[in-house]
Amino acid sequence: MAPLWNRRCCLKSLIRKHSLLASVFENFNIILNCISLLKPQREVGDAVDDSSDLLHSTDTLVHTVFWAVAEWRLTSPRQKLCWCYPGHSWWFHVMVLQFWDDVQWIENFRMIRQTLFEIADVLRPYLMRRDTVMCSAVPIEERVAIGVYFLASRSCYRTIAHVFQKGTSTIASVVVEVCLAIEHTLLKKEVRVMDFSKMLSSMRKHSFCHCFGATDGSHVPITPPKKEVLVYYNRKSFHSILLQAACDGDGIFFSMLAGHSGVNHDAHVFRSSLLYRKMEEGSLISGNPMFHYGGGINSAFDFGQRCISSLNIVECAFGRLKARFRRLSVRMEAHIQNVNSIIASAVILHNICEKKKHFIPDDDRV
Repeated sequence: MAPLWNRRCCLKSLIRKHSLLASVFENFNIILNCISLLKPQREVGDAVDDSSDLLHSTDTLVHTVFWAVAEWRLTSPRQKLCWCYPGHSWWFHVMVLQFWDDVQWIENFRMIRQTLFEIADVLRPYLMRRDTVMCSAVPIEERVAIGVYFLASRSCYRTIAHVFQKGTSTIASVVVEVCLAIEHTLLKKEVRVMDFSKMLSSMRKHSFCHCFGATDGSHVPITPPKKEVLVYYNRKSFHSILLQAACDGDGIFFSMLAGHSGVNHDAHVFRSSLLYRKMEEGSLISGNPMFHYGGGINSAFDFGQRCISSLNIVECAFGRLKARFRRLSVRMEAHIQNVNSIIASAVILHNICEKKKHFIPDDDRV
């Protein structure tokens, strides 16, 4: 008879090669057949004990088989039941595309169908995927809809997966891909200085002349990295990333910077922005510094009041941004390297909605 370790190796290789067992205690007859093959040949008429118990048998070979199978089950990778769960995007392809009107589109996607399809056409070269033998690719329009729906709602990945009848991992990957594509394709086109004359006239409507915009910062809640918890803890007692942006009198952002942790001061973030570098180069002229009002000159008081009222423009723009894309008002469950792209894509889509007058209905609250 071959040595014990040799028989164990032969049995393990036989089990791996033919996938005989699904678990340690399943297919017991196959284990007994393997034992009978490895044992010495008996004479005709000898009794064969087929009622052996793996746990209580005293046969050394039976114990060898048991521990070989147990080791194989513990070290072998877990087999998945299926490649993907069967499902159909009935809600989007039937209900949304065929029956929804513009009001329902704005309530759920913050834009009408035509605007979303225009964005999908621009992003098509970056988001198009091919069908495979194992599964069909998600259509480009549905991919953009998943990304926009993620930004417009506070739902988690699992809830959005139930809505679109997709896997949770599919929803997570699609959201990141859509946000990265929007940032890469539309950032320089939508978030930039358009026309100085129009920007000056928009600020003139707020009784502040010779000014084309206002800048401020806003905190976006996030889940911080485990090793950098204190770095992202801001003065408002929660973890965040600071979004600093400048907008014109109509609430359209023409400059933005996201990525600094919440512990940083607004002045430090502003010194890192492109807008500050333009002012240092002389391309833009910053406003005169304000001084404490002593109470003797009424014109200085009026100037301060109008300056403060014009600063409310950017604060209202941040309010509309977070009301339109509610993902920015809740703690974001995303990797820190993807948060900046999610914030940038929300700002870009906000400008598109503002220019196309896709305003949120007043009865959007319950």
